[in-house]
Amino acid sequence: MKQYLQICRMSGLTEDRLKDSFQNLLTKLSDISYSMSPPEAAAFVTDMIKEASGVDDPYIQIKKDSNEAALSLYPELKKRVEGAGDPFREALLLSIAGNLIDYGAKADLDLDAALTEIMESTEASSGGAADKLFRFSDFKAELEAAEDILFLGDNAGEIVFDRVFIETLRAEFPGKKISFAVRGGPALNDALIPDALDVGLDKVADIISSGCAAAGTILPKCSEDFIERLDKADLVISKGQGNYESLSGSSIEKIWFLFRIKCAIVAESAGGPEGKLVLKKNACGILDPIA
Repeated sequence: MKQYLQICRMSGLTEDRLKDSFQNLLTKLSDISYSMSPPEAAAFVTDMIKEASGVDDPYIQIKKDSNEAALSLYPELKKRVEGAGDPFREALLLSIAGNLIDYGAKADLDLDAALTEIMESTEASSGGAADKLFRFSDFKAELEAAEDILFLGDNAGEIVFDRVFIETLRAEFPGKKISFAVRGGPALNDALIPDALDVGLDKVADIISSGCAAAGTILPKCSEDFIERLDKADLVISKGQGNYESLSGSSIEKIWFLFRIKCAIVAESAGGPEGKLVLKKNACGILDPIA
């Protein structure tokens, strides 16, 4: 409901229209299924906002600003990775920490402060052998063995950090086939194909669409082409909390989740505190998608 109000105001609805629209939302929410994952519920709400406001993508300018701000850091990110003792691990940490750029989770996000926190947060992630939520050695071993990799993207801005990681991955493990999947339509501040092209991701990966216009990867709503690509991949890198919410506990064993824990419910599910950087493999059948 909070998100609905926020986006409706961003879309220019008057207060009178907003009141009527909000009552309509409350009526429809009374019938919503509790088996829905958060990304499914968000997609349902987004469709209502589009209908009420006539605005297809209220986050379009925020996404452009996020991409530009993150791109301005690109030289610094590359320098930091190249100067690290383990460039691959450093690039991975930066990619996960970049998940902090999320206006969907925090409407009043201070982008400059977020970027500073990203750079600092990697220092606190040890990723040691005893860290059950950061299985770096296991991930790296499976990645090395995989020939065909599918990366499920998340937010605009954040995808610049993903680009740095993919570039480092290619340097560490040459010859991999890498595809980068974005959303199939506007969903909060999540990246679309134009966003991926704006930050140069097409230079390091094949850009594809999931076909799903939601802040997650809801498999029944994805395109046949995407599902075929998912089936062929040897390893799937699932970025962001929305992808975790929609795919955790699925039967797809080859998924590795990379995200930052942003709320208490996901903290309980993942088994770590809010703010924790997570790198863990899908526990097939152990968890239902978070509802």
